[in-house]
Amino acid sequence: MPEHILSGIKAIVAMKLKKEGKLQREIAEYLKMDRSIISHYLHGRHPSDRVMRVSEEIVDLPAEYGIRIINSMSEDRELTKKIIDNLYHVKIEIDRNKCILCGECLECPYNAIFKNGHLIEIDNNKCMLCGDCIAICPVNALKLNKFLPNELEE
Repeated sequence: MPEHILSGIKAIVAMKLKKEGKLQREIAEYLKMDRSIISHYLHGRHPSDRVMRVSEEIVDLPAEYGIRIINSMSEDRELTKKIIDNLYHVKIEIDRNKCILCGECLECPYNAIFKNGHLIEIDNNKCMLCGDCIAICPVNALKLNKFLPNELEE
């Protein structure tokens, strides 16, 4: 069932990318899918109505909940990061006033969080938006922040 719901979420992203002016080929490459499936999605032949309703409910959730669900549906972190980026436009940031430098977040499985002198930093290019660091932080110093889709990454 999770793969069906992930297909529904991919259909939502595909339709969104089409509205943004992307070509079918570009959408297929972005979502790592066959162009014929993208063609089906763009012509209204998506997964079942029930799957699409569940997918839409997940997409409508606040980002901190939606990303955890989307990440649980696929082992392909690059793909889930693209989907999350497209749907939520978020990145993880550190509230330096809350951070106590405990080092719990340094256990990031993608090595996206590192110590830089007396500061903890996040490499947004390595961050896969799994949310594990947010869940493990004992003082809630890490959080998702929205950014504009065209905003340059650090």
